[in-house]
Amino acid sequence: MTIKEYILFPLKLFFNKLFRPVYKVRVAKIISDLCPDNSYILDYGCDDGSTAKRVMKFNPSLKIVGVDIQSNRPAKIPRKTYDGKKIPYPSNTFDIVMSLDVLHHTKNIPEHIKEMKRVSKKYLIIKDHMRYGFFSKLLISFTDYISNVSYGIKCAFNFPLKKEWYQMFKEQNLDLIKNPKKLNFGFGITERYNLIFKLQKK
Repeated sequence: MTIKEYILFPLKLFFNKLFRPVYKVRVAKIISDLCPDNSYILDYGCDDGSTAKRVMKFNPSLKIVGVDIQSNRPAKIPRKTYDGKKIPYPSNTFDIVMSLDVLHHTKNIPEHIKEMKRVSKKYLIIKDHMRYGFFSKLLISFTDYISNVSYGIKCAFNFPLKKEWYQMFKEQNLDLIKNPKKLNFGFGITERYNLIFKLQKK
């Protein structure tokens, strides 16, 4: 074991065994409640698809496939790897396109929202983070780094303000139809730095 692996081992153990299972189950429950029955869904930036699989466990009528730029870990749902630019599906393929804690890993969020919108017939669901100011960005960046570094996932530390999220949706001609409140993802993680948006194409 290298020095880096030795240092990262307890972090990876904590996130694998304690944090992620609780967090992903709670996220999956909220997301499943936002999805109409029998929806065909694309998980944008699905990683191994473990959260999507949990969403389908809460609502077995849903069908979810994924896309991601990497395939480091075996997928638990059907997954396509792609170049991170054009989603490898025709326009208006899916009832819903969802992105769960992914967009802050990109440098140009509007470009990705635009591409998500293209392949969606009607809805987008975005679960991501926001900052309140300089110190909040430092805090979120630190927690984002330690939760991703052991998995080899690169961080862009791109955390828009809440008003900046709204502006992006406006520019993409999307209506915000649901914004769940009183979020509790466990371990003291609340909606202060986490947001979920259900959006509809106009």
